[in-house]
Amino acid sequence: MRKTCHISGDSDEAANMLRFVFSPIDAAPSGTTSGYAAAETAYPRGQLTPDLAEKLPGEDIWLINRRAYVEALAAQADINAPDDLAARVEALLRQQLASLLSLAKKAGDLVSGFGKTEAGLKSARICLLIAASDGAADGRRKLAARAKAMGIGQCALLNTEELGMALGQSNVIHAGLTDVGWAERIERAGARLAAYLGDTGQEKCE
Repeated sequence: MRKTCHISGDSDEAANMLRFVFSPIDAAPSGTTSGYAAAETAYPRGQLTPDLAEKLPGEDIWLINRRAYVEALAAQADINAPDDLAARVEALLRQQLASLLSLAKKAGDLVSGFGKTEAGLKSARICLLIAASDGAADGRRKLAARAKAMGIGQCALLNTEELGMALGQSNVIHAGLTDVGWAERIERAGARLAAYLGDTGQEKCE
């Protein structure tokens, strides 16, 4: 289904865009959790809320998946949006990517560490390479070159701290997905984050 961007007026498939809804006027009863808080995070009532899962009810606004458009939307005088809406959307996109990596590891479909990742590439077990965006260039370059030669994509959007938190380890620089299904889901989430970041100097998921 195609949607129209509130800022640019351009249309695209909903899967390539960002959805926002206005949080309900009636606050959830004390001691309970509203659907909005459970799905994203708590916002003052009436404010514009990002709905990345596209499941929340209510009047919605769609944007092309670019940080600049979210910043422009938050700046509009007739839109009740938090000043840091763009940063919140980026944080949610990063959380989505990290959560998928965590689930893949729990499923036993992710290896981490230079040695295990290199061995996985050599044995053709890895179908998507993961690298910390702030990792040492030499190690990353070596594994990236091998992955590229094998036609394997790389996702290097999360930093060492973010990867470590997602995988429950410290100092994670290299990892690899060994399941095609998980690799495809993580690659899509990475591509969505990369598209949102645009020309920020971040490496993309490719």
